[in-house]
Amino acid sequence: MKRILIIDDDPDIHESLGSLLRSAGFEVHGSATVEKGIERIGEVRPDLIMLDIMFPEKRNHGFEAARRIKAEHPHLPVFVLSAVNRDFAFGFSKDDIEVEEFLDKPVRIERLLRLINSYI
Repeated sequence: MKRILIIDDDPDIHESLGSLLRSAGFEVHGSATVEKGIERIGEVRPDLIMLDIMFPEKRNHGFEAARRIKAEHPHLPVFVLSAVNRDFAFGFSKDDIEVEEFLDKPVRIERLLRLINSYI
């Protein structure tokens, strides 16, 4: 079974997205903080990471986390799933950060599953 690690401070994302991914046949793990999420990579050995950008402890913590994850695990697919463009209209994209996908919340589950399956 393929494993997905969700790193997001929003418990609703863990619950709703986790439930949808489990029903699609994935093993889902989560972390509410970047530091714990990065620690969990070694424990969980995920096939893909879903990462938020903005965290309460630091607004751009997700960007830093993505850089760190890609430096330490260059072949691990990272999807950024964020409301930053909707909430702040910054216009970030995957061209601004080295990740496989940059998806705006909310994302259509059919599209998300199609993308996940194309990477793992």
